[in-house]
Amino acid sequence: MLNFLFPRHCLGCQKPGSYFCPQCQEEIKPLAFQISPVISFFPYKGLPKKAIIKLKYGFVTDLADELVGLMLKVIDQKKEFSWLKKIGQKRKVILVPLPLHPRRWRWRGFNQSELLGKKLAKALGWKLEIKLLVRQKNTLPQVSLKSEARRQNIKNSFVITQKITPFLKRTLIILFDDVWTTGSTLKEAEEVLKKAGFQKVLRLTICR
Repeated sequence: MLNFLFPRHCLGCQKPGSYFCPQCQEEIKPLAFQISPVISFFPYKGLPKKAIIKLKYGFVTDLADELVGLMLKVIDQKKEFSWLKKIGQKRKVILVPLPLHPRRWRWRGFNQSELLGKKLAKALGWKLEIKLLVRQKNTLPQVSLKSEARRQNIKNSFVITQKITPFLKRTLIILFDDVWTTGSTLKEAEEVLKKAGFQKVLRLTICR
């Protein structure tokens, strides 16, 4: 019924049927092998950027399925990303979406990182944990700030809310967010996790 009332159109060419038609999908190029503090699937431009903005600020939540589908396609087809499908076979993996402050959540009605992360974790056989990390500080939007201001804005924003067992500390934690810009938010969250005793934390985003 929703598809009938609000039909999907390709974000690139406006062809009806899906948000990423087969032809426009061919134009979406994943990032190459990355030696960096974050693993990201796509550059923040073109259709992936348009999709994230439409999801976050246009509240088009059904975009999440196709956006995750793009990531899974890259994992299946690109050897630089195929290890993401295999790591859960060797050890326990917990995906932790970057949390929103409750006030921001109430305004938006959903956490885009949680929405996307839930679908990605299910597809890859990872556990999803949305209560481990809590955002206690309602920060200014990072996009409006310069680098140093972003670091100060996000400082002391996150807290651990659960008792951490020795077994849990050895679990691979994958911090997940939609976009990496300066990385201030993910870095702050990672620091809190490591201070709590987590030994291995990776950062994963859709775009950078």
